[in-house]
Amino acid sequence: MQITKGAAHLTNADSQLARIIEDIGTIEMPPPAGNFESLVDSIVSQQLSTKAAATIFKRVTLALENEITPRRVLQTDAQTLRNAGLSGQKTKYLGALSEAFLENPKDYENLHLQTDSEVIELLTAIKGIGVWTAQMFLIFTLLREDVFPVGDLGVRRGMERLLFSGEKQPHDVLTQRAEIWAPYRSVASLYLWRSLAK
Repeated sequence: MQITKGAAHLTNADSQLARIIEDIGTIEMPPPAGNFESLVDSIVSQQLSTKAAATIFKRVTLALENEITPRRVLQTDAQTLRNAGLSGQKTKYLGALSEAFLENPKDYENLHLQTDSEVIELLTAIKGIGVWTAQMFLIFTLLREDVFPVGDLGVRRGMERLLFSGEKQPHDVLTQRAEIWAPYRSVASLYLWRSLAK
């Protein structure tokens, strides 16, 4: 993802977003994990704080003996995963994810060759993965530059605070306003998330 190039484009395109970009400076992305590990992490993290998610993911990794693969997940007793902190539902989701990767390895290991919409379609076909999770995968694993996750609470709150004096707005209003940020809507989202910490 070309964050510096994207930030320069966004600064020129939107004077309001430019203030945040200048305040925050350059954002560096951590190197992405592999497709399967990234999605395991996403499932573990659903509806948890960042800190709690990191703790449980570490426990799940230990439960899998540091081998985060589809076969290892399916070979691991469900109670072992529950003991690591996963809910019964998330344990089932990891099973469904593992089965999808084993049944269609070519599709899921080559997601980087697919368009954004194709990736979303493939991933949301797996039980436990919704559009938001697929969009996070596009941004943080495939490093796609023009994803706008309007379903993300942080992105919405960041936009509302920056552009609408904090007043809640319908998704379609936010989506339309974000068009000015194309083709770097992912980069804009990164800055909106960071702005909430200010």
